[in-house]
Amino acid sequence: MSNSQHPDKLKNRRRGKELEAAILQAVREELTEQGYSNLTMDGVAERAGTSKAVLYRRWANRAEIVLAAIRERVPLPLEEVPDYGNLRDDVCSVLQSMNQNNIEVMIKAFYGLVTEIGAIPLASLLFPQGRHNRTMTIVLQRAVDRGEVSAEAVTPRMLTLPADLARHELMLYNKPMSEQTIANLVDEVFLPLVLKR
Repeated sequence: MSNSQHPDKLKNRRRGKELEAAILQAVREELTEQGYSNLTMDGVAERAGTSKAVLYRRWANRAEIVLAAIRERVPLPLEEVPDYGNLRDDVCSVLQSMNQNNIEVMIKAFYGLVTEIGAIPLASLLFPQGRHNRTMTIVLQRAVDRGEVSAEAVTPRMLTLPADLARHELMLYNKPMSEQTIANLVDEVFLPLVLKR
């Protein structure tokens, strides 16, 4: 590299959150194209335009970087928490986002991850700081404020139930949920439980 190129290289170097976002996007793209068994740190680094050393400073191995890609959009960014004015549409929208955001990673990675991590509880890997349920807390609080749901109905289990149902579908069938499946989970399971309390 010539001296004249070096300053531009430094100026354009990504750091912090910008670099991490680019790396995790590269993980998702590599999973989509290569699958978990063929995903390598070299491939991720090349796609992200960084070095393998940068990856290893943040993540010890392939399983850790894939888990980071899964966790990146959990919970949804605040600006993406739906507000359609009714609980049913809000919960359906949350599950549609989960379906879209996790499908490319979860389906491609789940079985490989289970094999690689062994007997460690998956919940402790997906939620290392514990489950905060921010998205559903916001959705259900809005439903309480609208008078759709009683405050007593907003229990810890009700906060986790929609995502747990969706995650079960994704893992069990290893394919995206259909719109009908999402509607069934909301209409036949979640709403009857939360609305009757």
